[in-house]
Amino acid sequence: MSRTRKEIRDICVKTLEEKMVGTAPENIESGRGFYKYFFTNFPDLRVYFKGAEKYTAEDVQKSERFEKQGQRLLLACHLIANVYDNEEVFKAYVRETINRHRIYKMDPALWMAFFSVWTGYLEESGSLTDEQKSAWMELGKEFNSESQSHLKSLNLPHT
Repeated sequence: MSRTRKEIRDICVKTLEEKMVGTAPENIESGRGFYKYFFTNFPDLRVYFKGAEKYTAEDVQKSERFEKQGQRLLLACHLIANVYDNEEVFKAYVRETINRHRIYKMDPALWMAFFSVWTGYLEESGSLTDEQKSAWMELGKEFNSESQSHLKSLNLPHT
């Protein structure tokens, strides 16, 4: 079944209702929760977090850095979901995201891999239907496609 960009947008936005950004304790915990999940399940990727390469979920919980980083990540996910039906704005945000991450010299395959991690976190922290997971992965494929195109245009490694 083929879905429109608006349908994908609406499905993804719906999954974020309990993962809001903000200063309330539950919002801060949602952001931290992603990094606790990430550091527990993908320890090999900690290398991209200088100074936190050996962090555990408990370390993330106590970290002001990951309190802030969690909010940035949630904001980014809200933004990509909410602008998905505006293709040019979506692509511009993807390019800006790549530009901000250039200094980390990330493996270009990680742009698509992020969406497996993200949906894994959403599944673990609540309920994520097959339809919702599929919508996020479809959005992720477009995110990755624009990422790789932009990396190539910058003469950086790409897949």
